[in-house]
Amino acid sequence: MVETPKSQYAQIADELRARIDGETYAPGSPLPSEARLADEFGVSRVTINKAITLLRASGDVKVRRGADTRVRSLPRIPRDAKRRYAARQEGTGAGEVEARKLSLESTTTYREIARVPVLAGGGVAKALRLRKGEDALVRRRVLYANGEPTQIADSYYPWSIVRGDKALMRPEVGKGGSYSRLAELGYGPVRFTEDVTVRVPDDAEQRALELEATQPVFEIWHVAYAADDVPVEVCIHVMPGHLWTLKYDWDDVSAQDGP
Repeated sequence: MVETPKSQYAQIADELRARIDGETYAPGSPLPSEARLADEFGVSRVTINKAITLLRASGDVKVRRGADTRVRSLPRIPRDAKRRYAARQEGTGAGEVEARKLSLESTTTYREIARVPVLAGGGVAKALRLRKGEDALVRRRVLYANGEPTQIADSYYPWSIVRGDKALMRPEVGKGGSYSRLAELGYGPVRFTEDVTVRVPDDAEQRALELEATQPVFEIWHVAYAADDVPVEVCIHVMPGHLWTLKYDWDDVSAQDGP
């Protein structure tokens, strides 16, 4: 099969991306103007605009309305599913530890902390095995690194388990995060599952995460279980795909079991 040569704007996007990765254009710095790039590459501004559109979609640059186009300022953040929660004791939660390991300043804005009804038969109710009429505690938050949004994380806990804990009703729950508070209640997580999908963000997510409509996000449904396989939390993470690298590792169970 004969492949069609790559278009000019795609080739220019590749070159600009290589310059960004090599920090010819420093993180957070303005990208050269379309006119300047058009002159450098000997193409029209329309071609440069198409190249920049590709870079916007991949998260390599961000357009500031009425201002300029900036190179991405944050590095990719590794999310090690197996080890991130074990490291939470190093700070106030796994997300804060991940940012700090990259020398990024981590902050969190809480949008809601409240007892809420849960839709019977919905995803949260099923994950937490809630009966009809049972409530949950929700903690809705947006996490930031160096002032830029990195994820939306909405956590739900069975109200029957957490209703006596005052710390979980506050934004700052203390060292070790919510899982340490669950452990103090006798429901420390011992097992986790995650389901990951990729989709485009809705309007509210675009605004909260400062995304283009075409930039994909990871949606992760993370469920924590205490002893006796009791579900104690479901956290729905919505994360810009260009900012995160998801890492999973596991043992070969068949090799351990033998023939």
